[in-house]
Amino acid sequence: MRKIMGIAFAFLLLLVSNADYMSTASAKQTQNVEIPVLLYHVVKPDPDPNNPYQFSLEEFEKHMAYLHENGYRTLTMKQYFNILDKKAAMPEKPILLTFDDNSNDFYPYVYPVLQKYGMKATQFTVSDWVNGSWNMTSNEILTVMENGIDIQNHSVSHPFLADLSREQQYEEINDTTTALKELTGRATNVFAYPYGNYNADTISVLEELGFKGAFKVGGGLSTDQSDRYELPRIMILQNHTLDDFIRMVKTGY
Repeated sequence: MRKIMGIAFAFLLLLVSNADYMSTASAKQTQNVEIPVLLYHVVKPDPDPNNPYQFSLEEFEKHMAYLHENGYRTLTMKQYFNILDKKAAMPEKPILLTFDDNSNDFYPYVYPVLQKYGMKATQFTVSDWVNGSWNMTSNEILTVMENGIDIQNHSVSHPFLADLSREQQYEEINDTTTALKELTGRATNVFAYPYGNYNADTISVLEELGFKGAFKVGGGLSTDQSDRYELPRIMILQNHTLDDFIRMVKTGY
């Protein structure tokens, strides 16, 4: 009798354990995905007060310190898409840091701050600007790439893509893919629209070339329901205070 009761009790425990497991697995599958994606341009000690896209290095470090102290986890681009696609569980406070235009402030100013706080980021790179007078060198790009920075596609020449023919847009995107592959040895599969400007042809080209997605400007937080070719980004401008930053990270606006 005791043996039968023992077997029954063990079976009951197994049922409860399986129920808990199924509940947890289901929760992961139905988890509401929300990821802030930040967009910076130039970050340096002495930003031009008349250029809203240039941001203070001192204020930038305050941003990174806030994220670090409040438990945010920076993502690689691969991790970001895996979370959106429900292929990976979402950490409690995920965030994606992106920088556009491979400007020459990134290596001496931004990169050391990211390293200090152990943060990952993505640099959207304009291929014709590599080694330019106000841009990163090839060696700098290779160095940051080997230390937690994704290098992704931001076109050949940073044009208003919607003003171009489909063939011209194809060249702008595909030629950068080729150039960055030659430089880094890695294929790019994510795009950022220069000026946030694009049209149906742009999306068609990206789909044809097998890109996983593309980022626009604005639009709030990323969710698993976000259109993969119109992914939102929160642009950080010079006039934004730390309080603005904290609000935007939480709400997307």
